[in-house]
Amino acid sequence: MERKWLVRWIYASAVGHILVGALLPWIGGIAALDWYHAIVAHTFWPAGAAPAAQAQQAWWISLFGPTIQCVGLLMLALAWFGEQRREPSAWLWIAASLLLWAPQDIWISLRGNVWPNVWLDLATLAVLLPPLLRLWQLDSEEPEAGPTVGEGELFRKILGPEWSKLHPDIQARFGKNPEPGRPLQYYGTLSELRASWFGKLLGHLSKPFIKGALIPYDDQDFPVDIQVYSKADCPHIFKQRIYMLNGRKAIRFTSHMAESEKGEVLEYVGMGLGMKLKLHVADGNLHFTSDGYFWDMLGWRIPLPGLLTPGKTYLCHCNEAPNRFNIRIEIRHALFGTAFVQAGVFRERQEAQKEAA
Repeated sequence: MERKWLVRWIYASAVGHILVGALLPWIGGIAALDWYHAIVAHTFWPAGAAPAAQAQQAWWISLFGPTIQCVGLLMLALAWFGEQRREPSAWLWIAASLLLWAPQDIWISLRGNVWPNVWLDLATLAVLLPPLLRLWQLDSEEPEAGPTVGEGELFRKILGPEWSKLHPDIQARFGKNPEPGRPLQYYGTLSELRASWFGKLLGHLSKPFIKGALIPYDDQDFPVDIQVYSKADCPHIFKQRIYMLNGRKAIRFTSHMAESEKGEVLEYVGMGLGMKLKLHVADGNLHFTSDGYFWDMLGWRIPLPGLLTPGKTYLCHCNEAPNRFNIRIEIRHALFGTAFVQAGVFRERQEAQKEAA
């Protein structure tokens, strides 16, 4: 919780730099800043400044605006990198840039006796350096070693007593945890891939951002490889799918599953976009239903209106044999109906090799 709020503060500071930089070209000459212009003018023209002096100062302030915007954007990028990767050096780079800038800016301001600049610089250091150093400390700590948590543990926790109603084969399938460097691999054939006109439009529009999440094509009977894996020091479970469509270049799509602070199942599909999933058991099979989409942006989870999403997602994992299961996915939009359909049968690769032997 502490880390989340510290990250949000750094994000807010970065956005603040961008907004202030965008405003400076428009407010450099307003009457509310006359007191500041008077301080600067008195430093260089004690006997009184020429009328054009204030206009020149306003021009310099306006020119400084794009520089502030650039600094804010770079700060935002480093903060995003530090948050997503838990990379301590990202926070140190931001802190180092402040320590490079502030002493020089303070010294130059003191030479000109421009005290408002000095107080602003000191305030900036006071509100940014402590959280940056704390984030560096938090992300530098070695995480406690523990067993890899897989989908099964999360689903068992969410389902509670319903877990026991799942077919034993499904329980065993999700009970396998992918260790880092040792993924679980599945292969199969997608018998149906379908997208409506709305689905095709949405799939092509979203392709540059979340390629593979919404496939805008119709096809059938083509191979699909699925790899479920984990990463060291990361609590998430990743799932990579490779769709080898007929006559097209293979499509690769990777998502990851996480548990929210409220104990919800979240699946992220890219660019911070994701959906909350509800689980239930019917006839021994596992069903997933989306319960709203969201966008994780600058440390905040922002709900998205249903009409602006692909639609409600329904996924059914149905058991057929100890090493065979079928999956059917449908995404239905409230206005445009069923937008996407996927259906296919899969096997675990290692188990299939054992059976063949």
